[in-house]
Amino acid sequence: MSHIDTSMSSGLRETLVGEVKAYLPAFLSSETRERADPVAATSDLLDIPPASLNRALAVHLMLSDETRAFIADLPNGIRRPVTESIRPRIAGRTVTSGIDWAATVRHQATANPAGGEWVTRPANRMFDLPENQALAWVLATLQDRAQVALPSHEGSLPAWAQEIREAEARVRSSKRTAWLEAVPAKWPGDTVYQRLAADRLGFYRTRVTDTARQLRAVLNNPSPQTQVDALCNRFFEPTQDWKLFEIGVLMRLCCELDRVGERVHRRANFDARQFSHHRLPEGREVRIWYQAWPDTKEKSELREAATYYGVKATNRPDITVELLKQGTTVRTVVLELKASSASEYLGSGFSQLLGYLRDRPAYTNWPASGWLVAPPEGGYVTRPSEGRALWVVSSDDVASSLATAALSL
Repeated sequence: MSHIDTSMSSGLRETLVGEVKAYLPAFLSSETRERADPVAATSDLLDIPPASLNRALAVHLMLSDETRAFIADLPNGIRRPVTESIRPRIAGRTVTSGIDWAATVRHQATANPAGGEWVTRPANRMFDLPENQALAWVLATLQDRAQVALPSHEGSLPAWAQEIREAEARVRSSKRTAWLEAVPAKWPGDTVYQRLAADRLGFYRTRVTDTARQLRAVLNNPSPQTQVDALCNRFFEPTQDWKLFEIGVLMRLCCELDRVGERVHRRANFDARQFSHHRLPEGREVRIWYQAWPDTKEKSELREAATYYGVKATNRPDITVELLKQGTTVRTVVLELKASSASEYLGSGFSQLLGYLRDRPAYTNWPASGWLVAPPEGGYVTRPSEGRALWVVSSDDVASSLATAALSL
């Protein structure tokens, strides 16, 4: 459907956000899957466009405590930069600063006695220092992240967008400061942090250092917790509640299966979109696929028809669960998730489930093979399927119901 209806209560939303923050980092950890590119790995696992995840990270970074403190102190820091003085020896008849008498005597001893030249050493301030190069890099990087974070559409902006726009304007204005324009932006290495720590005024020691470290961490290797915080705080807005609902249900399924069995930790990437793999007692296994069918060669009527007629057509359930015993798939359950209590919208979920079951009959030959999962607020009645192919279950009960089905094989 082109319109996604969400009507979760605020209480359920807060509960799901808390559960996702608590459990999702473990699924993004390098202990469970390879993370050569952490953002790409998370994007693939959760089926979130990389641009959307990068934007959430950019917003999270721009609204962090470190960045806000840096932006607030930036005007004072720009007015009192770190500098060094150089005193070149200048020989001439014009005295513009203190005379270097020793150098003057040496110069006059070897120069024309009638020249009457004096050697002076005027003090010149130098700004092109590692500390200021680090400051220039922080400013350039923050400006780039602000442009990524700001929405592309025009119109009224949320409060956080206005704050980022004002921060970006202050950064852009600071970059045009006369002494800073000639300083090249350079990524601060470890030796530069030692120089920043020696700043007596505090701006470079605290604000520049903290912001630079955070930028390096988020841009180069964002931790699982950082990515989850960005998603929960800046991505799962009311317009993305459906995604929060899907990931929250995934967390509940996996946690319940962990309780009755154990999760298989594999550092290698799972096939396709296999989200998790669990071993249960007596040779039982459960494999959970997110936004994908299991990676098998089973017949798909939709795929065959699309190939035959030369059209493009795909379908993929929200969650597909394989129940195995002794390595053989015994049952497959297809879950369609609807973060809504609107009866008509839930009815569209039935239509989608029937399409999945018709497309893959070999997967779904058990009763109640299609589960419609919805919030517990209402809009439906939960009761036994009594041999029907479809079943409705609340998000509060779906995890225990799946564990019961797996253990009953």
